Amino acid sequence: MVRKAAVVFLLVVCIVSFGWLLQQPGEIPMEDEVESQTPQGNWEEPGVRVVQNVGPATVKIETLAKVVVDQFFFQTLEEQQGVGSGVIYRSDGYILTNHHVVADAEQILVRLPDGRSFPAEIVGSDELSDLAVLKIDAQDLPVISLGNSDEIRVGQQVIAIGNPLGQDNTVTTGVVSAVNRDLLVDPENNRFLEGMIQTDAAINPGNSGGPLVDLNSQVIGINTAIIAQAEGIGFAIPAKTAKLVADQIIEHGKPLRLGVLGGSLFPALAQTIREQTDAKIAVERGAFITRVIRDSPADQAGLRPGDIIVAVNGQEIAGMRELRDAVQETGFGGLLQLEYYRGEERQQAEVQL
Repeated sequence: MVRKAAVVFLLVVCIVSFGWLLQQPGEIPMEDEVESQTPQGNWEEPGVRVVQNVGPATVKIETLAKVVVDQFFFQTLEEQQGVGSGVIYRSDGYILTNHHVVADAEQILVRLPDGRSFPAEIVGSDELSDLAVLKIDAQDLPVISLGNSDEIRVGQQVIAIGNPLGQDNTVTTGVVSAVNRDLLVDPENNRFLEGMIQTDAAINPGNSGGPLVDLNSQVIGINTAIIAQAEGIGFAIPAKTAKLVADQIIEHGKPLRLGVLGGSLFPALAQTIREQTDAKIAVERGAFITRVIRDSPADQAGLRPGDIIVAVNGQEIAGMRELRDAVQETGFGGLLQLEYYRGEERQQAEVQL
């Protein structure tokens, strides 16, 4: 009886031991254990959805340009490589990026997130808005959805996607820090990028041309610039401006421009100019011209640096924004009746756009 009990006990020990061995690493876990080992994370989080929706339409742009390099007593041409970002604007191969990404490029290669790459041609490029449109030979591409940049609010969350410092498909997050910022990018010619979106989402070299996206996967801006001396200050061109310029480039090969650079004159600025230059300024408000682009409609109409435009089509204007709005409302081929001051003399000019 004792021997039989001992045999039963040994059998139980063996069964338990065998079961314990079955649970060691390498054995298929039980159903409840499978659930506990599933990768964690909420795939429905807004940020994840944004990357899934916009990422396939965000491209890498590689450029090759020849630059003049001083070598002691002579100059040589060297090849210079550049990297930037872009977004697929239309499914038939139109890509939107920054002007400075492709400026002076002799070769442009667009790399898609799916691994394909295509040589690209510049359809048109606009230095004044820092926007350019490229074309690749491809069809049925995923495209971005442009949002209404007029509706963005300071403090709302945004996501920047691009290829900073050559690191493909990088995502950074932040908030809208400010709107309608004017950014001086060419002090010599008093050239501003106007109405910019400011964000603290990390934007680095290579992000240029990539999308700034809200949590609804709407592209609200095209990343363009940073302030090198500061951290957490980046800028994006509003989607409204990007769409306007892109559509005009695709249809006409160039954006609609009067062809002047300058700023808005106001009383304090007028007084400063009088004191520092002895210039005779007859008014204290208007669009003050600092540069006229050669062969532009403004140049052909005889406008000069120093002129102050005070009225368009009989309507008084306070500054550059009203002047630009009037140009866009008039459209390609339209006529503008300008009234301006040259010194203390009020003059008129008819400009054909």
